[in-house]
Amino acid sequence: MGSYACEQRKVLEQLIGRDSNKIRSRSAQGYRHRDLGLYDTRICKSYLVGECPHDLFQGTKNSIGRCPQIHLTKHKLQYEREKKRGKRFPEFEKEYYVILQKFVKDCNGQIAVALKKLEHTPEERAKIQEVTGELDVLDTRISLMIQEIESLLKANEISQAIKQGIKLQELQAKRVDVGKKVKNMTESVGQSAQQKLQVCEVCGAYLSRLDTDRRLADHFMGKIHLGYVKMRRELDCLEQQFK
Repeated sequence: MGSYACEQRKVLEQLIGRDSNKIRSRSAQGYRHRDLGLYDTRICKSYLVGECPHDLFQGTKNSIGRCPQIHLTKHKLQYEREKKRGKRFPEFEKEYYVILQKFVKDCNGQIAVALKKLEHTPEERAKIQEVTGELDVLDTRISLMIQEIESLLKANEISQAIKQGIKLQELQAKRVDVGKKVKNMTESVGQSAQQKLQVCEVCGAYLSRLDTDRRLADHFMGKIHLGYVKMRRELDCLEQQFK
């Protein structure tokens, strides 16, 4: 997940378009944060509107480092006071919305890949291909035999057509048995994979179905999982506004 976190950090910096070194440099020169207005580009709008992704994953394997923008409680309190007085900040919410969209979209992509990996192992796919190949051969033989019987009937070779008809019934019975075998094998290998692992469809983590309740509870109360819960909840709310 290290490269993924790195990529997310770059995305955020591109979306925000800020340089953390410049901010720290200005601070070192004695720039007073208290003089900044809420619209100042150096103030993190995600922090004002909701919760900055940098903070959500701080100290986890998904960490993208410190936010390059300013996070001060007094700015957040000022923002909330202005909101209570009826002032609206749609541009702040839009910036936050775009960032949440990117994070959730990337997470959903990871979930899709993880679910695909759990479908069947290479060994399981090989077994399925083997029995489905047998099924294809039987289907071809049955089709050819039906054509042969039709030709015999047209040629008025009734006795030969009856003999082939008996062979056709045997092939069709075998086809039913092999079909059941394919169905049972497909279901069993799928269940085998699912019994071992499942994918959390909120944060994309792998979970074992054999985990204890305590371990599952640790996951669902973990910082990464709760971070994505918060992101998805807030994205749902903002989508009503921007869609």
